Amino acid sequence: MTEEEVQEIEQRYIDALKVLFLPEDPISNDIVKYFASLLRIVGMEDKGWDPHLESRSILEDINTIIQPETANSIFTNPDYTTWRFGLLMYSHIVEMDAPYEVIANLLRFKLGKGYRPDPFREFLNRKEKKRVKNKPLFPLQKIKVIQELAKQADSPIGEIIGEFYDPKLRNSISHSDFIITEEEFRSRSGAGALNSYKISLIDLNIKITKAKKFISAFFLLDNAARAHWGSYKGKALGYDKIYKGMMEILVDDNELMCGFKVHWPNNSESTYRRTETGIEMTNCTLDHAHSTVDFFVDRYAQNPGSFSPLVEQGVEAVYTPLEVSGELPVWDNKTESSTT
Repeated sequence: MTEEEVQEIEQRYIDALKVLFLPEDPISNDIVKYFASLLRIVGMEDKGWDPHLESRSILEDINTIIQPETANSIFTNPDYTTWRFGLLMYSHIVEMDAPYEVIANLLRFKLGKGYRPDPFREFLNRKEKKRVKNKPLFPLQKIKVIQELAKQADSPIGEIIGEFYDPKLRNSISHSDFIITEEEFRSRSGAGALNSYKISLIDLNIKITKAKKFISAFFLLDNAARAHWGSYKGKALGYDKIYKGMMEILVDDNELMCGFKVHWPNNSESTYRRTETGIEMTNCTLDHAHSTVDFFVDRYAQNPGSFSPLVEQGVEAVYTPLEVSGELPVWDNKTESSTT
C-alpha cells in the first residue's frame, strides 16, 4: 500500500468514528447515556480491573518493538519477526472488548436505544442467547450486531470493521495454527487440509494495516471526545430541567473527562468517576431494564415549590460546591434555556 492509500484509509476511519464520538446533538437522547458510552460505565471497581488500559499498553509496546530501528537491532530475521508481531497485534485488536462495546453503545445512543454495559445480547435470538449464556460473545457475534446498528444509523462503521476482520485469519492466529512463508500466510485448520486457508502477504498486510488504523482512529477519537468535554471542567451545566440538576464534568490528570457529578438542589449529589485507581459510583446505578443510568436524589420535598420537586416551597435551593472552584452552582434563566 502506498502512503497516500494508508492516509486515505486513516482519514476515512476517523471521519466515520468522529460522528459517533462527537455527535451534533448529545442532549436529546439524554447526555448521561452518551457519557456512559464514552466512560464504559459498569459499576464500582477498585484498581486493576480495566483490561482496556492493559490492551492499549500492549499495542503500544508491540508497535515500538516492530519499528525498523528496534527490530533490526534485536532480531536475527526482522522481516519474519515483524510479521509475527503484526499478527499478534491484529489478534489483540480484533479480540478487544472495549472498542466493540463503546461503538455499539454510541450507535445505540444515536438511535435512541439507551446505554447498556453489555450492548449486544438483547439483539441475539433465543437460540444464540442460550448458546452464549454465561459465556463471552465471539468478535463475529459482536460485529454482526454493530453492523446492524450501523445500518440503522446510516453509519459506515460496520462496513469498515468488515474490511479488516477475517474470522478465518482470527481463528488461525488464536489457535496458533499457521505458518508464514515467503509469499503467504497459511493455516491447515487442524490436522487435515480440507479447510485449509491461505492469504498472500500483500493482502495480509492490508488487513493488518487497516486494523491498526482502525484502532488508532478509535483511540484518537476517544481522547478527542473526552478532551472536548474536559474543557468544561469547573463549570455547572444545566442537566435536568425538572429536578434542576447541575452537571459538573470531572477530569483526570491529562484534562480528559473521566466522569461527571450531578449536583442536586437539595444539597445532594450523584457521582461517576473512572480513573486508573478504580471506579467511583455514588448515588447512581445502572438500570438494565430501561437501558439507562439512574440517580438517587436523596429526599423529595414534602411540600415542593415550583422550582423543583426536591426543594420545599419558600426555601432556597442548596447545591453542593463544585470540586475545582468550590463555588456553588446557580440555576438561572440562562441555565433553563440551555437544557431545552
